[in-house]
Amino acid sequence: MNVIIEWYKEGMEIVPPCFIANMPDDVYHAHPEGISSTGLKAMLRSPAHFRFQSARAPSRAMEMGSAIHTALLEPSRFKKDYVLLRDVKDRVASEYKQAIKVHAPSRVLTAREADKVSGMQEAILSNLLMRSRLTCEGWRELSLFVRCPETGVLVRVRFDLLTEDGVIVDVKKTQDARPEPFSRAIDNYSYDLSAALYSDALEWATGERHTFEFAAVEEEMPHGHKLYQPCNTTLEEGRRKYREALALFAECEKTGSWPSLPCDEVEVISLPGYRLSQIESELQDGGVY
Repeated sequence: MNVIIEWYKEGMEIVPPCFIANMPDDVYHAHPEGISSTGLKAMLRSPAHFRFQSARAPSRAMEMGSAIHTALLEPSRFKKDYVLLRDVKDRVASEYKQAIKVHAPSRVLTAREADKVSGMQEAILSNLLMRSRLTCEGWRELSLFVRCPETGVLVRVRFDLLTEDGVIVDVKKTQDARPEPFSRAIDNYSYDLSAALYSDALEWATGERHTFEFAAVEEEMPHGHKLYQPCNTTLEEGRRKYREALALFAECEKTGSWPSLPCDEVEVISLPGYRLSQIESELQDGGVY
């Protein structure tokens, strides 16, 4: 895949379409124009929820997610940037408090945290398919700025890994990497929206269609892991979602109105669909409610 990669420079002008390497996370997320997949998911809740997202400090779970991504995708940088306190049980220990006087707290891991990240690294390295995918030649944490051809909205995407032959790999920390539980995670967290948006944004920028893969890795021992490629129906559903959100975003920018949840009348509410299906099935089988 032939693309021109620019290296980030402070204050550089963003002229889409452009690929930018080594852009700091905070600079990427603070870009004043356009919208990312996270923003599009908020738009589907309501425009007001997107507009009034509060800037909040990263949670420890988010910091651990960053550490895991770095360890799996950029192990040499992880070794250089992170401090592993193998003998420190928690963050109230004096050794931890001393360490964060010198290093950023997000880069200092306690024993359990360090063991978890190292265990995930070892599990990945033990599997030929996953190891070959995550250690292949390509670009890590590559930012792409490109305009949607339908709406003209500037879209921001950040690839965990874009291989030299054009495969998009999205690393997902999960509780259960088996197919059925992970498919539920795709639905629950709208990973399908991200997969479709990342695939289409790359096509808008290059004119070529590329493969998308999820690298699902369990957070807890024994760190089960699988490589998945979303089916066409999953991608089409993700495409429907992001297009709806992009059109809504474009309309809100045009009108300057960012409405919240509709509340014009009292609505009937029920149990989730899967529970209704269970109840209906039990009633058909002679159950009593």
